[in-house]
Amino acid sequence: MKKFTQFLLLVIGLGAFSCSQAPSKENSNPTTTNSKETIRIISLSGFLTELLYDLGQGDKIVGRDITSTFPAEVIELPSLGHISQLNAEGILELNPNFIFVQEDQMAQSDIFENLKASGIQIIPIQTSETLSNSERAAKQIAKYLNVSDAEISKIKENILADSLQLAKQLASYDEEPSVLFIYARGAGRLMIGGQKTAVSSMIQKAGGRNAIQSFEGYKALTPESLIEAQPEVILMFSSGLASLDGKEGLEQITGIAQTKAFKENRIIAMDGHYLSSYGPRSGRAAMELASKIHE
Repeated sequence: MKKFTQFLLLVIGLGAFSCSQAPSKENSNPTTTNSKETIRIISLSGFLTELLYDLGQGDKIVGRDITSTFPAEVIELPSLGHISQLNAEGILELNPNFIFVQEDQMAQSDIFENLKASGIQIIPIQTSETLSNSERAAKQIAKYLNVSDAEISKIKENILADSLQLAKQLASYDEEPSVLFIYARGAGRLMIGGQKTAVSSMIQKAGGRNAIQSFEGYKALTPESLIEAQPEVILMFSSGLASLDGKEGLEQITGIAQTKAFKENRIIAMDGHYLSSYGPRSGRAAMELASKIHE
């Protein structure tokens, strides 16, 4: 009954979200570009880069940040590094019309204030840790670029299809496995994820339970925190597990080998962008994670 109720609420929520109208072309921002104008975009978000490609705008991107790794062809574009390490000269050399950035990440750099006089339009996009994130962001992008209603509709249809399939999948599970997310950048930098993080939210969407309930955000991994967590599953980014030289390196961390997750070889590694960016493939990422944690 609990799973059916969750399924029903998800369907109702998606229906209510879908009723929100896309921005009217008549009311769109006056800075919306003319189709004949040469558009040059810098994307400072892996999520926004993937979404721009899905909206048919990928050929206009001339620069990216380090998190923009999908689709594969984006790797060929000039990288401006991490958002916290941006260089104004590097941006100006690419002669962009627009810089798209997630609004909640703008505080990581003072470059945006410095670029105000350049004439470049800096577009902050509001995001959320929901499966509907891409549709909401696409409607914001459409205020500035010539994005068709059909392209936004396709995004919305894919979200709905994936969400319904995820709800059906979750209805077949009776348990909520305890999942510990470990963020690693080599053995010298190991963190565990508490509540109110993007990965914690994805674990819940996949029908799991975050093993850490006592704090929010990230804290250093310690033997004591592993005792508290008692995880049935350990989740990592693929790059993080690779930075430890795989499961053999993970085993060397004090306390890991004593966890139920490690003893039963329930170590999951997934691409970080795919798992936590809440991009167009987030529904599929949730389904994949759900399958893995419920094995």
